[in-house]
Amino acid sequence: MAARSLVYFLLFISSFAAHAREDIHVAVASSLRGPFTELVSSFAAQHPQYRVQVTYAATGKLVAQVQNGAPYHLLIAADPHYLATLYQRDLLAKTPEIFAYGAIALWHPNRTGTPEQLLQEARHIGIAQPRHAPYGQAAVRYLEQQELLEDTQPRFIYAENAAQVVHRVYAGAVPMGFVALSQLHELGVNAADYSLLPSAPLLAHTTALTRKGATYAGAQALQAMLWQSEGQQLLARFGYQVTPMDGESSYVASE
Repeated sequence: MAARSLVYFLLFISSFAAHAREDIHVAVASSLRGPFTELVSSFAAQHPQYRVQVTYAATGKLVAQVQNGAPYHLLIAADPHYLATLYQRDLLAKTPEIFAYGAIALWHPNRTGTPEQLLQEARHIGIAQPRHAPYGQAAVRYLEQQELLEDTQPRFIYAENAAQVVHRVYAGAVPMGFVALSQLHELGVNAADYSLLPSAPLLAHTTALTRKGATYAGAQALQAMLWQSEGQQLLARFGYQVTPMDGESSYVASE
């Protein structure tokens, strides 16, 4: 009887501990799904007392959710200007900080040529919606630099985010598209099937705790992993530049 009572007690304690875990709600740019999934898995193994709930979407969409009251604790964006807007509206605990720089690439399976040649020949081009997707905005800036925007824009097939562009190219719905280099690393795409765009701007990836998140130890610990050796090595493996450019370590909100 005593043994049975002990078993029931241990089951009760285990059940209570499971239900007592602190939930951490995180909003993450869709282009970061690969590395962040691995980061969360490692975090969960090290901190079983926390349960991480992640929402992936275009950065602009996530910011709009926060402005409408979404209860996120931690934000991870593919462009600093969106989080700067939240900071200016006093929705963040402190100034957003840069943790890595992401590169854009043109994915063109089974096609060869320079990016300019491929873009001129393509019937359709996948691109994340520039109105709210940083990688779509970077693609437009690249095309403007190359004086190709006017010619290519009528052939754009818009997607909600970079992840949807990846899906469409992978499925053959579009012959090529602008995606995050990290997504190609995630899929293990052959280097011959995509082109890096050296003249395209790198995207400063930033993170910030919301005012609510600043009171959660778990959210702070998860954010800290982005700068720790494990997090930085993981990001580098997915093609991110983890050394801050020009010694800059944080983004100062613009006027």
